[in-house]
Formats: sequence, C-alpha cells, structure tokens
Amino acid sequence: MTRYSTSRDPTQVITRRAIGLLVDAFLITVLPVLTVLVVGHATAVRECPDHLAPGRSCFVWRGNGAVVENRSIVWFLVVFALGYVLVFVVVQGRTGASPGKALLGVRVIDRRGGKPGFARSAVRAMAWVIDGISLLVPVALWAAWFTPGHRRVGDLLAGTFVVRHGTEASLAPEAPARSVVNLLPGVVDDVP
Repeated sequence: MTRYSTSRDPTQVITRRAIGLLVDAFLITVLPVLTVLVVGHATAVRECPDHLAPGRSCFVWRGNGAVVENRSIVWFLVVFALGYVLVFVVVQGRTGASPGKALLGVRVIDRRGGKPGFARSAVRAMAWVIDGISLLVPVALWAAWFTPGHRRVGDLLAGTFVVRHGTEASLAPEAPARSVVNLLPGVVDDVP
C-alpha cells in the first residue's frame, strides 16, 4: 500500500472522483434502460410517429429511439432507485468505494480513516439533491475545488473524505490516534 506523508494532500482526487461518478452513473443507468426495453415491449423507431397507441410513449435521441408502454417508465424509476441505493449506500458503505471509485483507485473514508458505513453513505447519497444542482451551477465541483479536504456538500454533511486508495494505511499502526483530518491543512478535527 502507498503511504502518504502530511505534505501530500490525499484528497486531491477530483478528476478521479468525476470519472468514477461517470462510471457509476453508466452502471446504474444501463439496467433500468434494459428493463424499459424488455418490460415496455419496446419497438425501435428513428422518429416518433404522429399518433401513438394509448398507454405508449416515444423517446428518440439522435435518430435512435423506442416506443414503449408507459408503465415501463415506473419500472425505470424503481430499478434506477434500487441501483442507486445499492451502489452508493450498500456497496460504498460496506467497502468504502463504489465500483467507479474502486476502478479509479479512490475511496470514501470517515474522519478516522475507516469505511463510511451505511448511515454516512446514505447522507452522502441524499446530498446529491444539493450537489446535483451542479448540472446548472457546479456546486459539487466548486465545493470539491475550494473546500479544505476537497469535499462536496455530501462529504461535509456526512463527515467523510474521498481519498486515494491506501490513504487509511498512513493512519495506522504507528499513529492510531491520528485521523485523516490531521493530514489536511486547514481542516479542524472536531471528532472527540
């Protein structure tokens, strides 16, 4: 494992975080889309017809689309929500990394360098309501660039950090009382 000294900020992983998020977004979107195509009895189209049968909707993007049953949209939302919770709360809470973060060599840790757990991961996941505003105004990106520890709103609310894989190794065994916050300039360790 790589060991990080106090002179190197282990939270400077914004590019890795962003690419990891894209990987995760792709993963949690593929299954719901496939569900819509199967459950919605999809019919491929190049453009939406003028008249649709009752209970059917049409989606076209760049000349590729499908006509599906309306109930499949509910299935999309259900499967998407389950995938979101599975990836960002269950897997990340238990292992410290979503599949995208693991692929890019970063992980989420609590202030003491441990795995975030389900509660912190749930807070981080719910905070995307605020951080997701970044589609209009890059709140999460600005927060990650300009806050000590490069933390988005979800990290600030959950008390977590996203760091290079292996950072927690620098916290133990030679300094078990130290927290990851001690590695970051300008961050106050308020954990008792």
